[in-house]
Amino acid sequence: MDDTDDVDVGLAGLSQEFQDMVGGLAGHTASFARLLEKRSSMSRAAAKKKDDEIYLESYADLEIHEQMLKDEPRMEAYRRAIEACAPAWRQSGDTEVIDVGSGTGLLAVCSARAGAKRVHAIEASRLAHYCRQIVEANSLASAVHVHECKAEDFSLDHGHQVDVIVSEWMGYFLLFENMLPSVLSVRDRYLKPGGQMLPSKCRLMLAPLEDREWRDSKIEFWKDVAGIDMSSLVPLAAATACKQPKHKNVPVDGLLASATDILEMDLHSVQQSDLRSFTADVSFELPAGRRLDGFASWFECEFGEAGWLLSTSPSAPSTHWRQTAFYLRKPMEVGGSGLTIQGSVNVEILEDFTRGYRVTFDFTAPGRESRLETYELR
Repeated sequence: MDDTDDVDVGLAGLSQEFQDMVGGLAGHTASFARLLEKRSSMSRAAAKKKDDEIYLESYADLEIHEQMLKDEPRMEAYRRAIEACAPAWRQSGDTEVIDVGSGTGLLAVCSARAGAKRVHAIEASRLAHYCRQIVEANSLASAVHVHECKAEDFSLDHGHQVDVIVSEWMGYFLLFENMLPSVLSVRDRYLKPGGQMLPSKCRLMLAPLEDREWRDSKIEFWKDVAGIDMSSLVPLAAATACKQPKHKNVPVDGLLASATDILEMDLHSVQQSDLRSFTADVSFELPAGRRLDGFASWFECEFGEAGWLLSTSPSAPSTHWRQTAFYLRKPMEVGGSGLTIQGSVNVEILEDFTRGYRVTFDFTAPGRESRLETYELR
């Protein structure tokens, strides 16, 4: 299902801030609608505070947690990562863990069961109340301590540090929602030197994409509707359908070249400033007879010695993240001898919505017009 192809009329005329994040979850969308109605002109600091409130309130909706907990590749990756740590944690007998953005408490409970002596579960939404009940229901109240606060406001005794920080902070296009800075704020204050981050590394990948089925459905469709020529609507359809990236499962056979990394992060050392803006050079050799409809992106995560356990690639089992596709307003036919495209991808945080990103593709090909296409993740 391509959730961004559907428009929630309840949000018409309002800020686009989280409309594409909800993945088709009606209740989650409705929750955003009620909160977005309250948003009005305000200072940047006040707007960021409101963005945070909307973001945190959205995670009080149980449907989004159900979606994540039913994501088997996600669940399996964290299960294997924590199980790989269990022997060392049990041997130590004194391992302390922080779970940032604990939600229902799953990772906190799993960490305690794996041998962590104490787990601090940080949850800023109203779900913290239920997180405590889940901890108690699993007889772990002595090991898991739920802190109902933002990660930035979390505090331990002066000088106290922990061995491990675990968090599932990744969003669409890896960075959307911009939760990672909250994790880093905890890392910078409370992770011991040489401590462990789970996940430990992440990479954001990009590949050129041909997706005729999508373009036929969304754009070419307008050329002939029930025998009526509506081709005058094609430019408008292209501008509308390609305006924002789509979170969907892209066809594996539509990938025109091997993916390249546009961002690599070591979670032990990455800084918040690294996330505000970055640029990656890209070059792809496109095969003859194909068409460039856009670009597909996905991410992969390493969990220390357990390895690269999580992939949202089109060739991997589907996850709730799917892939993020950036469709060109005008496709590029490759021709009979193949084509080399070269350029750059720039990613920068939005000025008016600090949990979103602007993604700009700037590329050229021999004998073709240069392209500059910009999209916003909102």
